Amino acid sequence: MLVARGKMGDAALVEIRDDLIFFTYSVRGVEYTASQDISTLRDHVPQDLSALLAVAVKYLSHNPANSIVLAEAWTGLRLGKPAH
Repeated sequence: MLVARGKMGDAALVEIRDDLIFFTYSVRGVEYTASQDISTLRDHVPQDLSALLAVAVKYLSHNPANSIVLAEAWTGLRLGKPAH
């Protein structure tokens, strides 16, 4: 539901530890810190996060604390081109 109906905003990646991804974002002046279990989505996480440029979050407008940065059909992990 979040992929189809969620609002999108900017987020900051805090940490990836084991199967959890931690991120922060702000909605209408309120800052949220959240985590997401990505154990079933590990294939969608790039091995090298050094090229990570930005992170997007999808959240419910009536409950902004309900959020994701990664799903099977969508990713908020924005990677740049690898450096040569």
